[in-house]
Amino acid sequence: MDDEAAGGTELYPVEGVVQQDGKWAYTPLGISILAPRPIIRPGDSPEGFVRAREALDSGLASARHVGHRSFLNKLLCAAPLPATASAALLPGGVRAQAQSLTMMLRKLGWPLALVTGAWWGTESTGLLILGLLSAMVFLVLVSLILHELGHVATFRIFAPSAPALFSVRAGRLRLVRCCLPKHQDLAVTIAGPAAPLILPVVLWLFYASLPVLFWTSAVVAGSHLALLLRGDGDGRMLRLALRQGPAK
Repeated sequence: MDDEAAGGTELYPVEGVVQQDGKWAYTPLGISILAPRPIIRPGDSPEGFVRAREALDSGLASARHVGHRSFLNKLLCAAPLPATASAALLPGGVRAQAQSLTMMLRKLGWPLALVTGAWWGTESTGLLILGLLSAMVFLVLVSLILHELGHVATFRIFAPSAPALFSVRAGRLRLVRCCLPKHQDLAVTIAGPAAPLILPVVLWLFYASLPVLFWTSAVVAGSHLALLLRGDGDGRMLRLALRQGPAK
């Protein structure tokens, strides 16, 4: 009972993961990891946290908070690991996009609703600066969703039923997928950072009344494209795709 009251994070494998010889394995993608402990608590060893994060980063694990924690305890003490949703991506473009969008809105829906309400409320009361800040946050959140939908949509165009995992953890959204031929890998990788360009294109139509938001959306879109220059994430995927030899 004391352990339950202390709170923690329960880790459980996504559907299709097989546990064998102390490992979790997902055959469709050829991923295998050391099985983490079922529940991670704040006082656990660093090795336990490393194994848990590897499971979450691979997309093989989902996580949910367990145990009772008071409101004050939640404010003062962070949970051991953020709650995570991870699932095998459904076949078909429309189904895969609907699934990933639903998963993202479960995490980002309430901040989107909050900043949208703040935007309208502050604009109607004349608090223009707060309204502008709310609109900027709204654009950032929408750009994150568009980024991942760009990856998912393009991946399903080239591989309608190929295995993939989609995970949502705190502010981190990730598509874990199989390799594709070089030109297809490049298209899937670039489609994510390029998708937020939709925002400045749409806001260009309202440039006369919303010039600041247009330029804000352009900066946000540019920051996503800049991710291709980094050594991890989309930047790493881009370099791996460029190193591929010609398709045989």
